[in-house]
This record gives sequence, C-alpha cells and structure tokens, in this order.
Amino acid sequence: MMLEWQQRPVEVAHLFNPAFCGTLIAKTTETYFGSAGHGLPFGLTFLILPIVLHQETRDALPRRTTTSLLAWIESHQAHLIGFPDRVRRLRPVTREAVMFDLAHGIMRVADGGILVPGVVKVSSTSAALRPLTVDAQDCVRKSLFLGRWLAGAGTPSTVMASWGIAP
Repeated sequence: MMLEWQQRPVEVAHLFNPAFCGTLIAKTTETYFGSAGHGLPFGLTFLILPIVLHQETRDALPRRTTTSLLAWIESHQAHLIGFPDRVRRLRPVTREAVMFDLAHGIMRVADGGILVPGVVKVSSTSAALRPLTVDAQDCVRKSLFLGRWLAGAGTPSTVMASWGIAP
C-alpha cells in the first residue's frame, strides 16, 4: 500500500510519482505494441521499473535489440542479484503508475488483459525530455528500448523466469 503524498519522503515522491513511472510503463507498452503487433502482457509491467529505474541495470542494457535477452542475462548474472526483491518493493509503485495511465487514457486494457497504448500520447521527443534530469531522460530512452527488446524476447513466462521471477 502506498502512503499518502504528504507522508512520502520528498525523494520517494519525486522518483516514484505515478506520472513519471506511468510514462516509463507507457513508453515500454507503446514500443512493445509497435514491435510485437499486440499489447504488453500485464505481468511484464512489473519488470519495467525494476529494470529502468535501477541505474546499474539500466546502464548495462544492450544498445541494440539484436542482443537476445537470454544471452544478455547469461552474461550479466550480477544484475539478477536482488532483482526479485526490487520487483516486490516496486509492485505498489507499478500498480499506482498503471492505474494513473489507465485513468488518463494513456493506456487501456485490451482483450485478454494485455495493455495497449491509449488515446492520449505521452511525448518522448527531445523537446519533451529537455526539462528532465539526465537520469530521467535516460530512464525514458531505456523504457523505449525495453519495449522493443521484450517484444522479441519470448513468452512472458520465459522472460519472467529469465529474470528470476515466477509468473
């Protein structure tokens, strides 16, 4: 359960605010949809923030989607340490961000419980990113990459198992 805004530490409120985290999830959903041709399975949304917000993992992500997820995981085992715990700790933040996106029409739930882009678009142009910090800009860029990468990574259960998470 998330604390009320006035009870959250300032750093937590800034980093984990639903608009920013919702943007990361929406951009991943958008690029996943564009690459896979179908929506993002709901379970995969819980991987996005622990990957993109964790700087060491974010910095280690490959530059191109031609690097397979399984090959990357095999050579980056250190990034799996503590990953299930990060997923658990960020679960309420992810839920809040998804609810924000759904409530604002940024994403919608399609048949089968998959997430697809909604009618409201969140810009990720250079001009839109300029007011953000360098780290926040990097998070947005990596979320765009993550959607394309996950789209070619296999079934949701395979992807989750690769990261050490039970579907």
